[in-house]
Amino acid sequence: MLVVFVISALLNYSYNIAMGWLLLPDQYGILGVAISLLSILSLFVTSAFPFTVAKFLSEDNENSVKQRVFKSSLAGNLIIALLISFIFYALYGLRIIHLDGSYSPFVLLIIVGLVFSSIGGVYASALQGMFRFKKFGFVGIVSTLAKLIFAILLVSLGFGAMGAFSGIITGAIVGLLLAVIFSSDFKYWKTQGWADKKIYSFAVPMFFGTFFMTLLMNLDILGVKFLSESILSDTLTGYYRSALILAELPVFAVGALLGTMFPYISKYSSDNNNYSNKTLKYAVLIICPVSIALFAIPSSIIALVFPPSYAAAADALGLLSLGMGLFVVITALSGIFQAMHRPRVPAIILMLSIVVDIIALIFLVPKYGIIGAAASTTIACIIGFLGLAGAYLKYEFIKFDLNKVLKILISYILFGTFVFILPHDTKLMTLVDLSISSIMYLLVLFFLKLLNEGDIKMIMSGFKVSIKN
Repeated sequence: MLVVFVISALLNYSYNIAMGWLLLPDQYGILGVAISLLSILSLFVTSAFPFTVAKFLSEDNENSVKQRVFKSSLAGNLIIALLISFIFYALYGLRIIHLDGSYSPFVLLIIVGLVFSSIGGVYASALQGMFRFKKFGFVGIVSTLAKLIFAILLVSLGFGAMGAFSGIITGAIVGLLLAVIFSSDFKYWKTQGWADKKIYSFAVPMFFGTFFMTLLMNLDILGVKFLSESILSDTLTGYYRSALILAELPVFAVGALLGTMFPYISKYSSDNNNYSNKTLKYAVLIICPVSIALFAIPSSIIALVFPPSYAAAADALGLLSLGMGLFVVITALSGIFQAMHRPRVPAIILMLSIVVDIIALIFLVPKYGIIGAAASTTIACIIGFLGLAGAYLKYEFIKFDLNKVLKILISYILFGTFVFILPHDTKLMTLVDLSISSIMYLLVLFFLKLLNEGDIKMIMSGFKVSIKN
């Protein structure tokens, strides 16, 4: 899964960066709005039943139970997709969602993508729940590669943001076809009846927890679009999207980590908390520092990845990276609570974060623009982090260790200092800076005994298994 993450992350970032270079800022902004709308609507079909399938298939249930859960989830997800598509199109047609005529083809593609995602998400989660990580990873890599290739091809042919978005839909279709092929031996249709009602009692709070997490990642860009002056909204959204793409890098990483650990946390939730604590440990020590680097030298990171025209996004990136760093922990903790049979905890806490985010966006975006959007997201992430971290301690999944917390803070400060003081005036020097600082940071972790030989063996064992197979 680590190898899969690296490849998928490179392909995803290649897509986002390539579109940033091939599209003008206003077109990039339109693409960002369409992607955010699809991401939010897709929550209704990717956050409840797919996770439920992964959970129930990873547990020691009878095969007939697993097949009923899969069949019920597949039917329920498709029905939800059709219902949400109808509501979305009606809201657009009635002008309740204020988008001009240029967004009409995007609306139709969003609906197509939503339907295919509702089916593909359940099939892909079945692979995850059956611990078929290689096939699960292959689906992700090939679908992302298809997205990149088709998007570049269509944009190069002159289809603009529409072509870039069509690549996403193409990737979803390819992913669905592969997932169906790889799970063809799971003959769920031969089992009579439907799943027990308990899957719905689990799926509903599961949905809201994941729904609110994704809203935290997308409300800000929609806030820039709809709360800024209309004449500048698409351009400002394009600037903000460039900052958001970079700030979300650690979020993709923790998503890959959870994709691997979620079935294990769920399967052994009644035995001990080793898998959950390992997940949290690696999220905090290995993934969060990416946000520290983005915070330390935002202008250099922007210049490293995007054209000079996106330099205006640097300040927003610096502030937003703090929020996304906290969001990494939020994602890890939410996934742990869901796998530990407590999906209501993140659902309730993150609902409060969303309320705070909306209020902050309304007041800050009209006055401060993209800086206000970044501040709103960061404030909301602080609320979510404090709430979930407090709940994690309350349930005694882990004991508070002040000494360890201080060591982590010291390592963060040293890493940020390394990144900031080393030369980063050119693209090459920025890469050298990040490489040297990362090595020094790892040495600090070992010196402070935050990482040990066992962690290295655990990480490297995955590569050994991959090589043998």
